[in-house]
Amino acid sequence: MIFGILSLNQRGNAALIQKALKKAGASWPGGDLYSGSNIGFRCSAGSDGFFEDTDKNASVIYSGKIYNYSELRGELEAAGAKFRSRLESELVLRAYDAWGAGCQERFNGEWAFAAWNGRTKQLFCSRDRFGLSSFYYFIDKDLFAFGSTAKILFSCQSIKKEPDHKAVFHYLAENNSEFPGGTFFKGIKPLEAGCSILLSPGKKPAHKRYYAPKYNPEMGEFSEKALKKHSAEFLELLKSAIKTQMSPPGPAGIMLSGGLDSSAMACLAGGFKTGGASGPGKPELFSIDWEEEAEYIKAVAGAVSFKHCVISPEEVAELPWEEMEKRVLASEIPFNSQSDIGHIRIQQRAEKANIKVLLDGNGADELVAGYPERYFNSYLNQIICAKDLPRFEREFKTVFAGRLREFGIDGEMPPGFYKIFLRSQSSAPQLSEYFSGETVDQSFLRNCAPQAGPQPGLPLSLQQDLWRDTLGLANWHIPIRPIKYRYPFLDHRLAEYAFSLPACYKIHGGWTKFVMRTALDGILPKKVCWRKDKVGGTVPIYTWKVFLTRNKKKLKEILSARNFRSGEFLNQKAILRRFDALFEAAVSSDTSDVSGLWRFVNLELWLGENMR
Repeated sequence: MIFGILSLNQRGNAALIQKALKKAGASWPGGDLYSGSNIGFRCSAGSDGFFEDTDKNASVIYSGKIYNYSELRGELEAAGAKFRSRLESELVLRAYDAWGAGCQERFNGEWAFAAWNGRTKQLFCSRDRFGLSSFYYFIDKDLFAFGSTAKILFSCQSIKKEPDHKAVFHYLAENNSEFPGGTFFKGIKPLEAGCSILLSPGKKPAHKRYYAPKYNPEMGEFSEKALKKHSAEFLELLKSAIKTQMSPPGPAGIMLSGGLDSSAMACLAGGFKTGGASGPGKPELFSIDWEEEAEYIKAVAGAVSFKHCVISPEEVAELPWEEMEKRVLASEIPFNSQSDIGHIRIQQRAEKANIKVLLDGNGADELVAGYPERYFNSYLNQIICAKDLPRFEREFKTVFAGRLREFGIDGEMPPGFYKIFLRSQSSAPQLSEYFSGETVDQSFLRNCAPQAGPQPGLPLSLQQDLWRDTLGLANWHIPIRPIKYRYPFLDHRLAEYAFSLPACYKIHGGWTKFVMRTALDGILPKKVCWRKDKVGGTVPIYTWKVFLTRNKKKLKEILSARNFRSGEFLNQKAILRRFDALFEAAVSSDTSDVSGLWRFVNLELWLGENMR
């Protein structure tokens, strides 16, 4: 964890810096500390996140993991750099000294760092390509404050705690915790993934996007020979990414859900050592054994013979309220995913097993088109834009085989059907049934709702869609236990290779992730490699409904608080009047959207914790 403050006044403000660092120390005691008249740093205890070179009047504060540390160190030493430690923070400082901002493009890993040059009084801040290490900041005419969490920035007394109304609207109305370009704290922003910022007292900050890889916009002409080549290259890059990210600190665990991504990590990890200085070891698998996935989880676990921790859905549903509340209060955002209940149980078991790293399959769906309900449409739209209507008819009938009558197709496709298909996707999202004129404050809605105007364009290109979604995967997950999540599919080498492939190798013959499935054919159990029925999420939705039912009284108690902090957004009296109906809607066997009532509860908890 890192925290820093830069006075933008050319004369500096040592008193302000010292006061902020002292207050930050109450949240993060111990660790490394550095301060001057213009700059102050603090990093959490036990990290190697700070390094100072007094000879050059330079220092760096850093969090993350540089996987190609040895390679870069050798290159720097060959160029004359003198190292005094094995700290990754020193490597970052030496790399920045040698290559300037270009060091970002040489790093393979995840990072957030700020490098200070005391001679030029310049602060250079960088966040990794996919935003896997968090970096938040606040800036006004007097100061620039940054940190690994948004909340640590309130160590600066001049930064006021206020909720961002647009973010709250985004959450309530669209069921989305990720507010593009902002946070739930007014005035605090994330440094975007793949971006840097250069600051100096008395000068205008210079933002720059250093990572925007090219993507192949072409549909392509499918070829079995080219598929064989692409699948072999994809496999080698995936193996390399998994091996790299199982490096110390270890031992490592893998979250095995039964789907293609987690199964690939499990089956490819067997040949790699983990465990660090304590010795080699095999990764441990962690699964939630729900009925729909049990046979696939069992098939993969049997194929690799790793130690396997299996958690029952009943154990997940019985999670104590206190554990869920702890997760909510530790979060930077009001989260909206019922899968968190499963993550909590997995983290508990992993910590008990002394697991330090958990591998997660995040990113694979975005790289090679894993969400059929989303990406099939983009793929078909791209074919229409290419004016290849015979191909559209062929692919449409393959994708929706068995459902053609739902579209009014019985035999030949009607002329002009592609126009009907395009129009069917143009409806704008509506507010959920939970947000009637009763429960949400109407002045808040009027002030924050998007103004009438042209709707965003349809996703007409699969490749553009995948590229945008992958680069927007900045990691919001902050574990409340000392476990580090790693994402092999977001190794930039693998990602850039996937971006380079034509669309026809990602979706083909009605299959998503076609190049990846082909690469893993013969490595994964066939029933896993070529399955189409994977259900998203870590836990079954009924588990969350059981959890809500067990805690109905607690939910109502929170919404009945005398000091109701959500009053500027929600109508407390209306919610309580409709509470039973809202609750029944959330736990009904007929609903797949269980988040409406939870959003009200979670917003109230989040405001109570963060606006004190």
